[in-house]
Amino acid sequence: MIYVFMISIAFCIYTYVVFPVLLHYRAALTPSRRVVPSLQNQQAAPSTAIREQSVTVIIAAHNEMNHLPAKIASLDALDYPKHLLECIFISDGSTDGTVNILREACAQRGTWHFEHYSKGAGKPTALNLGVERATGEIIVFMDARQTVSVNAVQTLVNRLQDPTVGAVSGELVLTDEHGVEVGDVGLYWQYEKWIRENESRVFSTTGATGALYAIRRSEYSPLLADALLDDFDIPVGLLKQGKRTVFEPLARAYDRPEAKASGEFKRKARTLAGNFQSFTRHPWMFNPLENPVWWQFLSHKVFRLIVPYALLIALYSSIVGTHEFLRVMLAAQLTFYAVGVLGMLGVSNRITSIVNLFLQLNAAAVVGAYRALRGGSAVRWKSS
Repeated sequence: MIYVFMISIAFCIYTYVVFPVLLHYRAALTPSRRVVPSLQNQQAAPSTAIREQSVTVIIAAHNEMNHLPAKIASLDALDYPKHLLECIFISDGSTDGTVNILREACAQRGTWHFEHYSKGAGKPTALNLGVERATGEIIVFMDARQTVSVNAVQTLVNRLQDPTVGAVSGELVLTDEHGVEVGDVGLYWQYEKWIRENESRVFSTTGATGALYAIRRSEYSPLLADALLDDFDIPVGLLKQGKRTVFEPLARAYDRPEAKASGEFKRKARTLAGNFQSFTRHPWMFNPLENPVWWQFLSHKVFRLIVPYALLIALYSSIVGTHEFLRVMLAAQLTFYAVGVLGMLGVSNRITSIVNLFLQLNAAAVVGAYRALRGGSAVRWKSS
């Protein structure tokens, strides 16, 4: 049993520690492919695109009346030339004041438009309709709930000057009510950002930040109506064509973590269920001869979904094993899980919060797999 335990723990350590470190060193040895430098002073002053391109921002919304005023103000503040910037809002079955807010906002701005249909069909249908109505050369997808940095559109457009780039992903920054980046959940996002930056430098990430990413309209392929992860399926479709998805940390979307842990858990479980759906629809990604980011894809996306089962095997082998080392490891594992439970019960410090977050991620992976097997995930919007 000691070998079973060691292999299980080694797998977990590889996935969360060894892979990111190896990726970082590989990225450091990869020559930069950046064609348009990411201007460090873009946040301080408006920038000028190398070539002026028309842009359509597409936002699918369902009952977002509480978020739309801040979103509209954020769009008004963008430094991109207003005559080149079109905004299209698709109200997907909204029943609150969303339609009234959008009607008024679009009436005041000549390049803003909205459409509403009463029976919700889900985000993929809304995005397909938005792209169908769009006139811009570049499509920027945003969510309704997040504000964005003033340079967001300009920075994304700049990176798309590189013909090898198919999609540009912005960064999601989680903040508190004062606009200060949050600690423990924010620490996890910093870890994810580090991985995505390195994947981008090596060749391509395997997804985008759903709250903020851009593609060329000519390269958009309509989503299936039941697609759960547009921010995975669209970049992966471009990757199959040989186009990269790059991560641009200077284009930022600002959001707050879920107020309740249950809300954050449900979001993660739904996202992970979407991963399983996308894997079945893109089986070529498991073929190293077809997938140029095969190693990153397996290590980052697939192995994380297997980690919870490796943890269970490690715990089981420690319980049934007779070696003294396994008894020590059993005590260590029980202590680790007890610390996570303390975090769930509200004992808040850096250690309990991080362990709690790790356990939540792995529990969400199991729930996501269960939902995927049952076919229980749907594209209908969830109340927030």
